[in-house]
This record gives sequence, C-alpha cells and structure tokens, in this order.
Amino acid sequence: YNAVAAVAAAGAFGVPASTIGRALAAFRSAFGRIERVAYRDRTIVMALVKNPVGFNETLRMLTGGDGLATPTLIAINDLAADGRDVSWLWDVDFELLAAGEAPLFTSGIRGADMAARLKYAGVPPERITPLPADISVALDEFVERVPEGSTGYILPTYTAMLELRSILADMGAVERFWEQ
Repeated sequence: YNAVAAVAAAGAFGVPASTIGRALAAFRSAFGRIERVAYRDRTIVMALVKNPVGFNETLRMLTGGDGLATPTLIAINDLAADGRDVSWLWDVDFELLAAGEAPLFTSGIRGADMAARLKYAGVPPERITPLPADISVALDEFVERVPEGSTGYILPTYTAMLELRSILADMGAVERFWEQ
C-alpha cells in the first residue's frame, strides 16, 4: 500500500514513469519486513508479524484467497519486546490457512500455542508440524523441508525475527541490520 501511495503521489507531481520504475526496482525492504534471503539454495521470505491487523494482511498476501501454496514457518515468542500476552493470536484470521496444501510449521517459545491455534482455525492436522522452540534448530528443520530452488515463508514475532536474522547473519546470508 505504501508503494502504491508513493507511485500515485510521484505521478501526481509529474515524476516520469521511468524514474518511478527505477526507484521501485532499487527499493530494499527494511530487515524482516518481506525480506528475501537466499539461503541453502532456497529463497526465504521473512515477514514480521506483531499484531492481528498486520498478520491478517500478511496472510491475505500469502494466500491470495486461494489458500497457502508455500511452506510456511510461524515463529511466536512472548518476550517483553513481543508482548507477554499472545491472546491476540485468536484475533488473527488463520482460517485463511485452512485451504491449500502447503505445510505449516510452528516454533518459538509459544510455538505449541500457535499449532493449537492453527488446529482451531480448521487447518488439517497433517499439515501442521510443530518444530522445536529453539529457533536455530527450527530454522534448519524448516529449510530442509523447503524443496531446493523453492521459496519458504517465515512469519516471526519481533524477538524471533531478531534471532533468525542473527542466525542468518552468522551464516553469511544477511548483513547485520546495524551494518546496513
């Protein structure tokens, strides 16, 4: 939505379409916000989720109304920076994930709670795989289950995202955000 608004505003001020196109092509997402990472012959797309409205928009983007088509890991923590109360997960439209065939994985401190929420949203149990709470272990297991040359999505809460980026930075897949 922000990009559409920027394009509309630039067009209204007479900025040439070629300039707008170059600007869009050069755009890099802020770390963790629809960030694409090349990792072990796969593309991992990380989309920070931190509240029901943002989570719902991310799910709508991923499902396109037709269900989930891409393996997805949802990593939920409840540390102070995330908010200790994860009851907000019940306000997210996870029913959008019930359709489709793609596997869903859960991890993080509250990964088991996330798996239960998916069950209650109508996601078939055979599509839900709880992974260890340890984000490093979960990342390895998730990536192994994403076919080579394919894309997998990771939807982490804030502290899970920071931990994932730290792991990926240690592996040389991303720059540390403070070095960008």
